[in-house]
Amino acid sequence: MGFTKVPCNIDKMRMCEYNISIRLGQEAYDALAIFFLELQRMKEYKTFNQQLTILRNRGMIVPQNGAQKRFLEQENYYNVINGYKDIFLTKDAQGNPIKPEAYIQNTHFDELKALFLFDRELRFLFIKYLLIFENSFKTVISHEFSRKYPKANSYLDIANYRDDDSKSVLKQISILTKTIHENVGAKGAIKHYIEEHGSVPLWVLVNYLTIGNLSYLYTALKNSDKNSIAKYYADKYNKQYKPALNLKISSEDMSSVLKITNLIRNQCAHDERLFSTDYKSTRVSNIASYLGINNCNNRRIVVAILYFKVVLNKNYYRKFDSELHDIFKRFTSEFHTVSFDDILNIMGIDLDELKKLI
Repeated sequence: MGFTKVPCNIDKMRMCEYNISIRLGQEAYDALAIFFLELQRMKEYKTFNQQLTILRNRGMIVPQNGAQKRFLEQENYYNVINGYKDIFLTKDAQGNPIKPEAYIQNTHFDELKALFLFDRELRFLFIKYLLIFENSFKTVISHEFSRKYPKANSYLDIANYRDDDSKSVLKQISILTKTIHENVGAKGAIKHYIEEHGSVPLWVLVNYLTIGNLSYLYTALKNSDKNSIAKYYADKYNKQYKPALNLKISSEDMSSVLKITNLIRNQCAHDERLFSTDYKSTRVSNIASYLGINNCNNRRIVVAILYFKVVLNKNYYRKFDSELHDIFKRFTSEFHTVSFDDILNIMGIDLDELKKLI
């Protein structure tokens, strides 16, 4: 189109912008002006050595032995530093990081590294037991639904769902239909059942659904069916633990379990920070009160621990608790600028309260 070729520094890129605007008009000119404004705001690339120098200039202790550089080369500066620095930053009277950023005196690089690795271990642990619960829930919801509605393809009948939100129900049925269509051509159970039986049982189909899909499916059920599923988990808990006062799980409690399970599973799958996540207000007070947990932060990861207690089999929860405390023991002495109790507090965990769950 006859554009002038110029080296791509900022000033001369504006010439490119002008050339393009002449050809494409004012609308393109305005759009490109915004683009180049944002481009100027972008931080320049920093080498690993430059990144470590920045940390030293902000007061962090970073030895010169090369170990920290190798760690950043493997794990990424953004994931380690930007992801886990907040607890180590100097704060003002309102609790906000001061500007420019500065680390608490004697903060060592290895403390951020330890927090990063601690959080990774938490993700490995939680995803392990989330998958166990997910498999359990797939079994329960498919069998409870199929027992109530035994005809073939009953999960595609709008009459078998709640009648006060037809839009959401139709959306859920569409998801189930789409899942079948996407997998009918591939080798596997769906293709087998279509070819051999003409339909796919729900207990086969659920294996192709995400926990998010399952959460929406549960929400679309009739109240009586949701209550039956919630009651299954309450009955299982009461049978295994034989408490003096039986546990009751409402359908609202079960929906909250699925919501948090979905959020945490996605965090674990995408390697996102877990220990400090704010889940907003979560419905857990009934279960916490039943379990004797008086100091429960319903916005933190501790909520998932309480849910695990009531939905996992007894032996699985004991294994989870043991592995969780093993992680705590491995990392408790890794922090000096902040205490490990500070980290547990961010997670909403009180170790004395946690003992009540065993």
